[in-house]
Amino acid sequence: MQKRDLTRLVRILALLSSDNVGERASAAKAAHDFIKKHDLDWNDLLTADTGRRRTKEIGVDYLEAAESRIRQLQSHNQRLEKQVQRLKDKLDGLDDR
Repeated sequence: MQKRDLTRLVRILALLSSDNVGERASAAKAAHDFIKKHDLDWNDLLTADTGRRRTKEIGVDYLEAAESRIRQLQSHNQRLEKQVQRLKDKLDGLDDR
């Protein structure tokens, strides 16, 4: 469930404490409809592990993304190694003076 959906549900559930009977009934119906729309039941919602995000990402090739990130990091590492070597060479040149 996305954060905006969860925020909406929290707002709906807050209306359950209304002093207005009609507003409470309307909020209860809206909460029920919300749960059904998201193909859940109350047990799913109440026992959900809130520490983990469960979002569906369509069209994501995780292997390709990981390999791309590895290539980026390798390239970055090579640049840093060259920079370290240049700095070592500079220090060696200063020691020779």
